[in-house]
Amino acid sequence: MTILTIDIGGSSVKSAIYTGELLDQKKFDSPKTLSAMQAQLDDLIQSYLAHYPVDTLAFSVPGIANQTTGRVDGVSSLRYIHDFDFVAYFKEKYQLPVFFENDANCACKAEIHLGIAGDVKNALFIVIGTGVGGTIISNGQIQPGEHAYGGEFGMMLVDGHRELSELGSAVHMARKYSKNKGQEFTGEEVFALADAGEKEALAATDELYHYLALGIYNLQYIIDPEYIVLGGGITKKADLLPKIQEKLAEIMNYGQRCPIMPQIQVAKFGNDANLIGAALTAQGK
Repeated sequence: MTILTIDIGGSSVKSAIYTGELLDQKKFDSPKTLSAMQAQLDDLIQSYLAHYPVDTLAFSVPGIANQTTGRVDGVSSLRYIHDFDFVAYFKEKYQLPVFFENDANCACKAEIHLGIAGDVKNALFIVIGTGVGGTIISNGQIQPGEHAYGGEFGMMLVDGHRELSELGSAVHMARKYSKNKGQEFTGEEVFALADAGEKEALAATDELYHYLALGIYNLQYIIDPEYIVLGGGITKKADLLPKIQEKLAEIMNYGQRCPIMPQIQVAKFGNDANLIGAALTAQGK
């Protein structure tokens, strides 16, 4: 089985051939419109088909992968992805089997089957990218919830009116910092400026760590998992866990009786988890 696996995200689209490992990985920035996305995906798929015997297409998508209608439902940071018949479009164009799954669920599947969570029955996966998504694992199974919104942790209001997807995202942090500075900065650049001691960057990253820790704290006491796994691009930052744990220690002293410190781990596969999980979905896992 030669699977072309594609991870569609709010900031970028990643792809690879999966035959048990990821081969020939590519990446492009997510375009601004649906027509541009379709055109770039078609060019990408054709480039793989010219060099590999692809027999299956697998997608990791933001939002809810509706397995009945073949559409991407719910809400996501890539709004136009919800505006067309996703599976039907690619099936008709390429006459190949097409599979798709929510991005956080894909990351979770990679970790359950091949990563750090194989022996864990109850866990949370939080994927931090342009927004924040997640997955609830209970008794070893993904729990989608009554309306398939289980794990949409990014919709949690963490300051009374703003969502964790905004306040817990390095992408949104960088956008806010850029607006204040009058020029464009990436999340990586803001982190580097903070590491160098730049005052406004320090304030921006401190706020980010606080809200991530607050979200983790709330989820620990609502769902009480064995541990919480963090995934997404931000996990490449070596001091991410110490910073979040520092903020958690502060939150634990706000006055509540808090006997359980959340146990946090970083996903094994990092940014590759969504690609691997989409391929595993195509394999029936």
